[in-house]
Amino acid sequence: MALEKVKKDSDYFRFSELTQPLGDISVCNFSGWSGLELFKFNLPMGKSISNLHISEFRPDVDDKEKIFFTTEGNIKFAYENLNLELKKFDAVDLSDGKNYSFEAIEETFLFMVTSKNSQKINEKIKIFNFKKDLEKRDLWGGQIISRPYEGKELTLVLFELKSGFKFDDKGHPNHQITWLTSGEMDFYSNGKKDLLNSDKGISIGPNHLHGGISKGAVGFDAFYPKRIEEKYKAK
Repeated sequence: MALEKVKKDSDYFRFSELTQPLGDISVCNFSGWSGLELFKFNLPMGKSISNLHISEFRPDVDDKEKIFFTTEGNIKFAYENLNLELKKFDAVDLSDGKNYSFEAIEETFLFMVTSKNSQKINEKIKIFNFKKDLEKRDLWGGQIISRPYEGKELTLVLFELKSGFKFDDKGHPNHQITWLTSGEMDFYSNGKKDLLNSDKGISIGPNHLHGGISKGAVGFDAFYPKRIEEKYKAK
């Protein structure tokens, strides 16, 4: 379907309603209006996922930038001559098409953000931790800690919200997907209101007014195309 024919609306989604089996693991895949894609893999202990699984499941993102990261559990990451143990908030930015695999040391949630409409990229791998390697930024005031990561085609932001934090955004042309890994937040976008939690996220339409009130939460914003404002740029 051509991008211009896609309904560019704000919509809530549930991970539990989108989950499907993928061999020995399960995966939830949410596809947004811009081509922005969010995947959540549930890997039981000892189970793994590799570039071969991704290629078979979604060949249209095989040669696109893919940012993988964990939110709980431990996982073994293998890539060329690298063998690393990834822990909470460790992330891998891959775009070179080489072989890789993730094997769960214990039950692990592994997220992947990509865009099927992004450019083909062939650049070196980047490995980082959202909390250890990305500086805190005051994007919205003192009641929120933001850690933005500028990828090649994508922007990802880890945020921590204090209870009572409130914000209102006039909107932006970038597609935004927001979801929580813990806590809750009353949220609205384009007049639609609902409660965000670890099962329910929101896909935000272009230039849609959005905002909400936190009850104390940790979560992520994913943007495509990436944000070009200086406050989101790598330093």
